[in-house]
Amino acid sequence: MATKKTISLVLAGMLLGTNLLVAQVNSTATTANSVSPVGNAGIQSGRNSNVPAGLQGVEVGGDDIVIPNAPMITPSSIIEISAVGMGVAPESTLSPAQALALAKRAAIVDAYRQIGEKMYGIRVNAQDTVRDMVLKNSTVKTKVMAVIRNAEIIETIYKDGLCQVNMELKLDGKRWYRILTGENF
Repeated sequence: MATKKTISLVLAGMLLGTNLLVAQVNSTATTANSVSPVGNAGIQSGRNSNVPAGLQGVEVGGDDIVIPNAPMITPSSIIEISAVGMGVAPESTLSPAQALALAKRAAIVDAYRQIGEKMYGIRVNAQDTVRDMVLKNSTVKTKVMAVIRNAEIIETIYKDGLCQVNMELKLDGKRWYRILTGENF
């Protein structure tokens, strides 16, 4: 039961948290044993109760803590998520119309990616190679998996080979609250 509620709170925070912060709690410092909602989200610290005030959030699994920086979803709210996508026209196009179409498509995909990051979060994998105390190679890969429907393009600007698309998605708080918490009101 606590796991289901934890996941629901995390998902609700991810829907509204435009910039979710994931903090890794060091196993020698503080361990979070149980989750109990304080308001909408909170953690109860385990053996050591010296969790900094700024590190209040929801335990995800193991030592990961998610700290939303936006209010939690409520049944009466309408959630607006917006993004600005950018796309560059390739130089090897046959016509200016083709350049505009390709840049616009790239900008739309970029805006969808940003909305997906805001709704569902982003997975980051990083690898650094150090040899003789010198960084030789650094690789960062990101991945977003999202289903987005009914996003609306508010504005499209094309200038000097760069296309900018302003996109907005409105979500019904009543529906998402019911889905994420499993509660009827």
